[in-house]
Amino acid sequence: MRALVTGGTGFLGRRLVGALLARGMAVRCLVRPGSEVGPLLGAAPGGNGLEIRRGTLGRIDADPTVASGCDVVFHLAAALSGPAAVLFMDNVVGTRKLIEVASRCGVRRFVLVSSLAVYGTEHLRAWDVLDESCPLDPQPHRRDAYTYSKVAQEEVAWEAHRAGRLPLAVVRPGVIYGAGRDCLTHRVGLRFGGLVVRMGGKQPLPYVHVDNCAEALALTGIVPDIEGESFNVVDDNPPTGRELLEQYRRAVRRVRVLPLRPFAVRALSRLNEWYHNRSGGQLPAVLTVYKSQATWKPLRYSNGKAKAVLKWSPRVGFTEGLEATFAWLRQPQPTASTEG
Repeated sequence: MRALVTGGTGFLGRRLVGALLARGMAVRCLVRPGSEVGPLLGAAPGGNGLEIRRGTLGRIDADPTVASGCDVVFHLAAALSGPAAVLFMDNVVGTRKLIEVASRCGVRRFVLVSSLAVYGTEHLRAWDVLDESCPLDPQPHRRDAYTYSKVAQEEVAWEAHRAGRLPLAVVRPGVIYGAGRDCLTHRVGLRFGGLVVRMGGKQPLPYVHVDNCAEALALTGIVPDIEGESFNVVDDNPPTGRELLEQYRRAVRRVRVLPLRPFAVRALSRLNEWYHNRSGGQLPAVLTVYKSQATWKPLRYSNGKAKAVLKWSPRVGFTEGLEATFAWLRQPQPTASTEG
């Protein structure tokens, strides 16, 4: 069995390539020119089973054979930040081109790595369960450019699936953490240098360890008869924002914390939104009620479908995963900003 992987040099992609090679699969990685491939080669001693193909999604139609002979495509490559036009070009237009190539090559499974952020949660009450029955956000433009691009990316893929051109399965990971990436994210609060504005604090964090996520992806590529399905991938028993921040301060560094209770988060969001409108956009709408509810509303996150259908279970627990992450964070590390 042969797989094509985009984003294979990224934080998650490297683990996926290793997981696929460990299963005896041949892996072809589409890697941008100039990208470092040392970590990938380390996952395949002697290069056994690994093929590196240089190219970009924007010009993938110039190499229509990139998916030839591949049974499954794992599409991980994504822009995580930048202007809306760049995010749309990379995450939507690039995906559309890859879909066309994969369709012409007759791949048997296309695994799209989306995000738990694509869900619309406005209709959910506090402590409701977010699972795969929840709809995609109908107003992603009210969130941020990344969320908008990921919702549009999914819509492009689902459209091709409904047209019979793409045997699609979608994986929606929560916040991916592990050694190599900071675990103190926007789900905890807003960070300004050494100050963290903790938003709420009682909400469970929809986190998933990078190795657990890679395992779920590998299974999505090989479990039969799951075309047309989507899977949320989050770990069991996640910590709350307050718990994670307390552990972080003990194990890594004593960042300053400004706690905001939920009513204060709502009030600040309304104030920011009001002044943004009143000033004609001079003050950016960093916080709005819609954004705040989507990010910090306390919800419960189900991974039951992934467990039942994929027979997946998170092997790395939070205690083990956080200890390794904290150990990495205590060392001087360069800032990671791209996904392979």
